[in-house]
Amino acid sequence: MTIEMATEQTVDDEEEINGVRVVMVMNRKGGCGKSTLVKGLASAAADLGETVTIIDTDNNKGCLEWMLNAKEQGNWSNSISVIHSLDAEEIKEIISQIHAQPDQEHLILIDTKGGGDVGLDELAGKAHLIIVPTFLSRSDVLDTMQTIAWHERLKKRVANPEKIPPVRVLIGRNPTARSEAEEVAFQEIMTNMKVIPYPVNNRMSYVRMDLDGPLGPLRDRSINPGAAQHISKCLKEMVRTLRAINKITRSKGSQ
Repeated sequence: MTIEMATEQTVDDEEEINGVRVVMVMNRKGGCGKSTLVKGLASAAADLGETVTIIDTDNNKGCLEWMLNAKEQGNWSNSISVIHSLDAEEIKEIISQIHAQPDQEHLILIDTKGGGDVGLDELAGKAHLIIVPTFLSRSDVLDTMQTIAWHERLKKRVANPEKIPPVRVLIGRNPTARSEAEEVAFQEIMTNMKVIPYPVNNRMSYVRMDLDGPLGPLRDRSINPGAAQHISKCLKEMVRTLRAINKITRSKGSQ
């Protein structure tokens, strides 16, 4: 039987009180769309009027440079801030300080380095959800399986496994038509892994976002109606994904 992902909006669009959420984006493999997902989710949350803090734990400072470049071009959103840190204790303190602020809608996104070497075990304990982005290739599937195995081992070696957040896989660069190899990878993911049922589709506007800044400002500053429409499709897609994430973080016993 062929397994398909949800393609229509099925997440409740009613406003929900989500408060502070910490989402750690990780995969043992580098170059699997972690930063693109972080930027897209940040774009969605900011467009919904939320505050966003991105914690960039990669040596190359990709998200930090993204912010600086976007500010220089006038494409930034003041609702988003990026902090670069390689210190797990500092990151935990940042998260604690945000939690201590008055009630708010605040999304914290931890963008991790491929291979992960910045206290991932400790940071996982501070997260509400771990998202594992993956592309549709055999090597990506294998690395995703290793990341899920890390998650299972972590739950076994900590004193309170219930404090370890659930993990969900998210497919990125989902093509309009999958090749035979991509279909095999897709079926393996859908059959054997817990997933966010909305793919990140392969859209050129995500490439522009990666280069020039968050989707909302790019849409608002676009003088080309067609380009603005394409960017709006990306934003709608990311809002849908964010709402699916929010639903998981609101659920109890969702592991």
